[in-house]
Amino acid sequence: MYARELMTRDVIAVPVSATVADVVELLRRHTISGLPVVDGDRLVGVITGGDVLRAVQQKATKIYHSLLGPTHVVIDERVWREDRHALLALPVVRMMSRGAVTVSPETPVGEIADRMLSQNVRRVFVVEGGRLLGVITRNDIVRWLITGIDRSQGGAFGGAGGS
Repeated sequence: MYARELMTRDVIAVPVSATVADVVELLRRHTISGLPVVDGDRLVGVITGGDVLRAVQQKATKIYHSLLGPTHVVIDERVWREDRHALLALPVVRMMSRGAVTVSPETPVGEIADRMLSQNVRRVFVVEGGRLLGVITRNDIVRWLITGIDRSQGGAFGGAGGS
């Protein structure tokens, strides 16, 4: 199987003009963990819930030093409440990663899985000539593997069940 056969074609994406608030709303509404950032149909980056969380942590962190042990880092909720509007108004291009992991439509699924694991990413984007065509997530690959096992073994539990 190849990327073109497994990818989700209707990709939820954000334009480069989006704000962090737009991203947070899409992540929440669609229960997803990351979004491609596009300029028209061109992939320019990716932004994840982890990127947003890191920005919140950097903005609203207080560090307490202990003479006897390690440093303790906590998110100060008061600081977060005061600064959240500024953070949410930031343009997505200020927070996104430009190094989105991409594959071509002809990339075999096994190679995609290897790339996801070696680069520690949850999704790869299927791109051709710079144009975003689709997305493949870890869950897509796991579902594909399970479907193959179900077909070869006659069901989810290895037999033709029934009661």
